[in-house]
Amino acid sequence: MRNRILTAAVLVCLGAGPAFASACTGPEESKAVSLRALQTELMVAALKCSHKPELAAQYNGFVRSFGRELAENGKVLMAAFKRAYPKDHQKRFDAFITRMANDASQKSIASPDYCETTPRLFDSVANLKGPEVVAFAATTINGHAAQPLPRCN
Repeated sequence: MRNRILTAAVLVCLGAGPAFASACTGPEESKAVSLRALQTELMVAALKCSHKPELAAQYNGFVRSFGRELAENGKVLMAAFKRAYPKDHQKRFDAFITRMANDASQKSIASPDYCETTPRLFDSVANLKGPEVVAFAATTINGHAAQPLPRCN
């Protein structure tokens, strides 16, 4: 009897493994979070530093230049949310994106010289091509405090 219970428990755990594994972020999702964090940082900078209209122009150029990468990463993020939260993925995705923007805004408020230092980030992405922006975001932004899911091991 004890062996049957133990066997049943092992089988339940083995069956639950894929469900637990799907509720975490792997390398692709982590890169997508980093790129979204970079986009959000640039967007907040363009809005916060409105006295520097060149930042808004640079942000718009960033979105135009990397529209394909941004769209692909958006799909990766949405797929992760659908997998982890099948019933309310859109609500949770929207909350995550809002939390990222709020975090970036708080960072801008906390830094007295924010509008003087932020142009360096725009300069850093200005000469990147296509997929280079994903690698740049992954190494520069290196994830985000508001990770949507725990990282997979």
